[in-house]
Amino acid sequence: MIKVTLICAKCGEVHTQDTDGANFVVDFRRKEFSFICQNKSCKHDNIFSFENWTEKSKSSPLPKMRLV
Repeated sequence: MIKVTLICAKCGEVHTQDTDGANFVVDFRRKEFSFICQNKSCKHDNIFSFENWTEKSKSSPLPKMRLV
């Protein structure tokens, strides 16, 4: 079983599916990860977009690997 801990960027509240039913969404259509803070006074929509990640990786690629 996978255990995921989500920390809100706005209030710093720690969430897990076991404690408060937090849901982590991976949206490949919109190319983003997101979860909504379960803190009643916050409800911040935490979004991490990876839409332009491929373009950024072309300008700063990982070093070439080789076997020795």
